[in-house]
Amino acid sequence: MEKINGSYLEKKVEKHNGENSIKPLIIAGPCSAESPEQLLEAANSLKSGGNVDYFRAGLWKPRTSPDSFQGVGAVGLNWLREVKQETGMMVATEVGCEKHALEALKFDVDLLWIGARTVSNPFIVQEIAEALRGVDIPVLVKNPLNPDLELWLGAIARFMKQGISQVGAIHRGFSLWGRSVYRNPPIWKIQRSLQERLPGITMVCDPSHIAGKRSLLPLVSRKAMQEGANGLMIEVHPDPVNAMSDAPQQLNPKSFYNLIRDLDLHSRHASSAADPLIDELTSEIDQVDELLVHTIASRMELSRQIAMMKNSDCSGDLQPANLEKALERLHLLASDDGLRPDFVHRLFYEIQRESCNM
Repeated sequence: MEKINGSYLEKKVEKHNGENSIKPLIIAGPCSAESPEQLLEAANSLKSGGNVDYFRAGLWKPRTSPDSFQGVGAVGLNWLREVKQETGMMVATEVGCEKHALEALKFDVDLLWIGARTVSNPFIVQEIAEALRGVDIPVLVKNPLNPDLELWLGAIARFMKQGISQVGAIHRGFSLWGRSVYRNPPIWKIQRSLQERLPGITMVCDPSHIAGKRSLLPLVSRKAMQEGANGLMIEVHPDPVNAMSDAPQQLNPKSFYNLIRDLDLHSRHASSAADPLIDELTSEIDQVDELLVHTIASRMELSRQIAMMKNSDCSGDLQPANLEKALERLHLLASDDGLRPDFVHRLFYEIQRESCNM
């Protein structure tokens, strides 16, 4: 066991090509527990590959609408226990309040994670942390919904202050305004900042919730490992298309193992070949370009809506006084990223002019 900034998380050292390497933590299983048969089918499929450290399944689902599937609740704890007994796999689930945590402990759940919605409420986090005081169980804390590093750090600290020694973090992306190619766009800078503030903390990436769709999972997973993630939490369902929650982002077991194989996790930091890196960066550019187009379109639509509310066209916003006032603020934002003021001026002038012409 290696001490990690006040917590203890097991590091599995394996031989790979004659050298020692740290095996990344792999957590996999369906988004939601739906039936005991579904869990056992998924668990048996995942066990056969031998790469999964924890079998995950959500029991309590904090859904936006009360009319959507809310999870099976505490009855699913019996199903997880059956999975553990039949397969020998360690099991994990999300807890959203003190009651959930205490019930999970009664059924010997091996790992708990705290969801983004829960992390956003310090009162609830404190109650869960106090309920787990003195319990030797790993707790992984997802980032809050909004890109708030201090709130994320604070949630982690609440568990550490209760003497919980095995505390890690999960980067699952953030809820940002506007359209995106991602369900929850990642902000790798915030992940890096947290790792800098808590040196050595185990950082797990949840590419399923970042991507929101199967096609982006390889890209996000690879990027996460390059950014220094110590593991992945991936949603795997025996029949993803008919899953009761988050169907578009879940993999079937075969696709999951193809993904893990293609990532070649043992050599994620060792590769120095230029071509794979160029290919990866090109893929990243493609995703950013798509996001940029959606963002510009959203900006133009807002300009048109403002013009309609004023019962006029938007040509007034192109007047030098109005434009310069807006650019003063944008120049300050852009300077930190090395953008030249004249480039920002031309870019936003053209965007606003195009808005008026559409």
